[in-house]
Amino acid sequence: MGPIRSIQVPRRRDRRYIPTVRLLPLLLFGLCVPASADRLLSIPTGRKIPFGTVRFEAMSELSRGRAQEYFLGFGLTTYFDVEVRSEYFSGSDPAGSFDVSYNFIAPIPDITPGISVGVQDALDNLRDGRRFYGAFTLRPVFSTINGDVPADLTLGFFLGTHSAPFAGGTIPFSREFRLLYEYNGIRITSGLEVLPRPDLALRLVFRDEDVLGSVQYTRRF
Repeated sequence: MGPIRSIQVPRRRDRRYIPTVRLLPLLLFGLCVPASADRLLSIPTGRKIPFGTVRFEAMSELSRGRAQEYFLGFGLTTYFDVEVRSEYFSGSDPAGSFDVSYNFIAPIPDITPGISVGVQDALDNLRDGRRFYGAFTLRPVFSTINGDVPADLTLGFFLGTHSAPFAGGTIPFSREFRLLYEYNGIRITSGLEVLPRPDLALRLVFRDEDVLGSVQYTRRF
């Protein structure tokens, strides 16, 4: 059987006053919801990895392990975060790089959007290439089977190796289960995410013809 074509990719590639008392419950609500931080599946968002938090994710193509990706993110300050990542695709050498983002403002559910700027693949080593971006994220609150949970809706634009608009979001069905979807200017990707614990996320990802599994662990210090 020949290789699946989808993984044979080149490596190159007017302001209103709102009393603080009214804002406080919403701010607390936003802080208590488990965060997937600055990246959805591959696109950035108008959110960041919280200060003092480390997040690790390992993703692999399920059938034959022909694609693997690893991510290690750090919330360096209240404004900056960085994510080191590596990727391997059958037919190419392993490659590594890092992403940096600056978060101007964090989104408040149902009130204000979050805005971030940054760069993905700062070393220009990965298959999609170096791309600068601006991301804008809204967090409308959904009523689910076990309480109110914010969804995400992100819009933005990449400038670089593949300049293009991008979009994505999440749809929560409960506090523990949600649908993920995105278009990164090159490909459409979707996924299902289960949160058995606030610090642990399990994902099933559908990208082109590939099905991948992901484990994501978040630790706060």
